Amino acid sequence: MSQNKPVHVPVLLKEVVNYLALLPGRSVVDGTLGLGGHALSCLKEIGVKGKYYGFDLDENNLKIAKKRLQLFSSECQFFQDSFVHCHDRLQELGITAVDAILLDLGLSSPHVDDASRGFSFQKKAPLDMRFDRSKGLTAAHVLNNYTEYDLKTIFYRYGEEKYAPKLARMIVARRREKALGITEDLMNLIQEIMRSPKDQNRMASRVFQALRIEVNDELNVLREAIPSLLSLLKSGGRMVVISYHSLEDRIVKQGFKQAALNDCDYQILTKKPIVPSEAELQKNPRSRSAKLRAIFKS
Repeated sequence: MSQNKPVHVPVLLKEVVNYLALLPGRSVVDGTLGLGGHALSCLKEIGVKGKYYGFDLDENNLKIAKKRLQLFSSECQFFQDSFVHCHDRLQELGITAVDAILLDLGLSSPHVDDASRGFSFQKKAPLDMRFDRSKGLTAAHVLNNYTEYDLKTIFYRYGEEKYAPKLARMIVARRREKALGITEDLMNLIQEIMRSPKDQNRMASRVFQALRIEVNDELNVLREAIPSLLSLLKSGGRMVVISYHSLEDRIVKQGFKQAALNDCDYQILTKKPIVPSEAELQKNPRSRSAKLRAIFKS
């Protein structure tokens, strides 16, 4: 893979376009722009009179997306910011409502493929894991400074890792000798717990996921953002969220349900989450845990 042209396959693309039901001239907030995969298809639907507001914390993602979407530059406006701030950032521009909102909560492929980011346990790299590398705590800080109890809680809660107590205890013991700084440091501990490579990879996936969620405060951000984003929808507007973790999906489900209970204008469009087809799973294995939920405002 070329480092200059990262490849990212948008997940559930047809389903996103279908549930957003975009028409020419519509306005869209993409709270997780990534490399602009979903954006490209949505922009074709809304046409030259439409408006697309793209948010992403990652400066590099934004640069790539801007270049990829340069043919639609007059329809696009980009923000290096979290989707939790969409409402405030748009209000600063005098925009009080939009027709559609999209969140794709998955990692973009460059996050996984770029060894320097520390998201992947398969690559030797600094334990960073921040979406926005200009601020916030790194994974290394979490591992070297959190208490044993807090580490255990993170691995349990965000990774559903049954060996959380043992791993937390080993981390605290190891850091007394030497600070954990790179992915290999954490993998060495996981390999001491799990003997088979298959089990090591499964545990590492859960542990690295848990650290990433903690570093970026992902669940609290999502919980805060949903009501704020829903308040941006115009009458006839729709919001689509793709999640990849059971805790994320639960927050989305509860957020949509609460909106519908509090205000009869909101109608849930997906009684059960939409998942990738077998054909999509074969083409894009990274989509395997994706779940899409959609809501409509009458």
